[in-house]
Amino acid sequence: MKTGLDEKDVMILNVLQENGRASYSEIAKRLGISEAAAYSRVKRLIKQGYIKRFQAVIDENKVGKAMTAFVAVKAQPHLYNKILEALISFPEVQEVHDVTGDYYCLLKLRVRDKESLAKTLDEIGKMEGVVSTETRVVLRTLKESPNVYIFNSLPP
Repeated sequence: MKTGLDEKDVMILNVLQENGRASYSEIAKRLGISEAAAYSRVKRLIKQGYIKRFQAVIDENKVGKAMTAFVAVKAQPHLYNKILEALISFPEVQEVHDVTGDYYCLLKLRVRDKESLAKTLDEIGKMEGVVSTETRVVLRTLKESPNVYIFNSLPP
């Protein structure tokens, strides 16, 4: 693995993915290092960009965003960058992926209900340069994880 990370760094990343609120003393204890070493390693991982941010993972159902949909967008090539900039600004759009294949980008939307989804799709469809969209509504989510698999060497 040529990432610039040693085994302790990877273990720290795994601990923080499991619990972003893990204290430096908890990290140190789990890795068998000093609290000062844990602190300096975490700070270095942040500075080097391995850790993008710490954030709470919200239960979308409890905040009224129970419907998830994936939307594939076809666009006019000369307006594509303008379309991407606009899509990024939609609060309902949780993810924007530039993809290969028949469509230009793939969106993940979180909305309140069918009416909210229809309104958002109408707004996207009216954008200058959007040729067409194709939508898939999620019936149930079997796995969804923000974690990045590095490897499993994490002590209990």
